[in-house]
Amino acid sequence: MWPFAIGGSVLALAVLVAVGTWVYGVYSMSDPVPPVLGARVEGRTIVVKFPVCPTDVIQRVEVTDFDDDTSANPHILWWAANPTTPSAKKGIARLWSGEGFERHAPEPARSAVPRNLDIGYADPSGDGRDGVFTLRTISTARLKAGQYWTDDGPKTAAQIDAQLTCHRGG
Repeated sequence: MWPFAIGGSVLALAVLVAVGTWVYGVYSMSDPVPPVLGARVEGRTIVVKFPVCPTDVIQRVEVTDFDDDTSANPHILWWAANPTTPSAKKGIARLWSGEGFERHAPEPARSAVPRNLDIGYADPSGDGRDGVFTLRTISTARLKAGQYWTDDGPKTAAQIDAQLTCHRGG
């Protein structure tokens, strides 16, 4: 009876190891969680902080209606291109004003701004990051000075950038 008990324990251990290896494989091969961006309301302006590395280049910021499911290309509510100020180059965009950008669309009418905004940026290659914000959520978020609301709660600009693994140019 004793040898059978050891064999059963070894079999159970082997099954646990196999299941653990499978779970690890699925977890490690799945897509990593993308970094979150942040937003806050300052008066009538929404200020967005994109996670960027010092070498990243933001070419264009766009705001679309997240709930627009009637077309393959949702309507662009507002855009800005070619950052000119240090803060815009570090991933901070003041929506509706275009402050810090060479060119931008006019401010949309308040009635044209939907409840859920998809806010994103593109770099010169066309790649970029985006996130969805509910106006009510960011306008009622209790934030300390210098914080932005994210999907992970309040974060500073440094915390938003720290999500990325940046490589120093050499």
